[in-house]
Amino acid sequence: MTVGVLVPSYRRPDDLIRCLEGILSGSKLPDEVVVVLRDIDTESRQALLKWQAATGSGQAGVLLRTAIAARPGQIVAMNQGLEVATTDVVCFTDDDCVPRNDWLARLLEHYDDPQVGAVGGRDVVHEGGQTLAGRVTVVGRLTWWGRVIGNHHLDYDGPPIQVDHLKGANMSFLRSLMRPFDERMSGGSCCLNDTDMSLHIRGQGYRLVYDPRAVVDHYPSARFDTSTREKTDTGLVASDSHNWVYCLLKHIKGPRRLCFLAYALLVGVGTRYGLAKWLLALPTGPRQATAQFVASTRGKLAGARTFRTAHASEPTES
Repeated sequence: MTVGVLVPSYRRPDDLIRCLEGILSGSKLPDEVVVVLRDIDTESRQALLKWQAATGSGQAGVLLRTAIAARPGQIVAMNQGLEVATTDVVCFTDDDCVPRNDWLARLLEHYDDPQVGAVGGRDVVHEGGQTLAGRVTVVGRLTWWGRVIGNHHLDYDGPPIQVDHLKGANMSFLRSLMRPFDERMSGGSCCLNDTDMSLHIRGQGYRLVYDPRAVVDHYPSARFDTSTREKTDTGLVASDSHNWVYCLLKHIKGPRRLCFLAYALLVGVGTRYGLAKWLLALPTGPRQATAQFVASTRGKLAGARTFRTAHASEPTES
């Protein structure tokens, strides 16, 4: 079974080189590394060429491929990379991550089980000279009413477990089970594209495994283009809410869809304010709470429309 690593990158040349050096210093080397750059990102392209010249393309036996994306957005970049990827297993990480020495080996050992279609691990987040800490007992779950529980970045003290979804900074899939990432997802970072792909794999009857020992160190860098890391940015709130509703409506079936929509609009979660979360937030900042509630509601309704349009265009079985 061959394995490759796909790294989308935009305007982070130093982070990209650090990431590649981490990948190529592992105990298990990939068969290929696919780096996806934007056509206008000349600085990163020059940094990559300079690094290749200095290192002889990094490591003997590892094929380094470069794909160029002509349009903005993470999903566009990942799909561009998938078009040139040739391996049986495709691993994904972000350019501001550094895989640890045994990362690839830990991921690959689970594919010995033919029922496993996807494997991911922990991303240890470093911010402001500190590591985001916290111990959890639940990772990568989707509740029946549509709450997406992540916690992939926190300490899970246990053996590898079966999960519902993985995190984009540290995930891998059998290439034969994948389809292109859904470009109906909105926003520069297209949040929940990882959940969407995970649920697509699970929907085919395969298991998803989370191995807390398969670790990448994550050093969140500034985002450019149409995405930010500011959680109260109303544009981000709207696109995040859109993707949440669209993604879950795709994968939740039957009456559960109505339960999910009621939960999304009346309660909400995180910055995806529903009516209840808006009322609770009003006393601490009415203007900001109302702006987030409006943006979130707008995004959720748009997500439902996107699902309806996409669902209507799907071919029906004869």
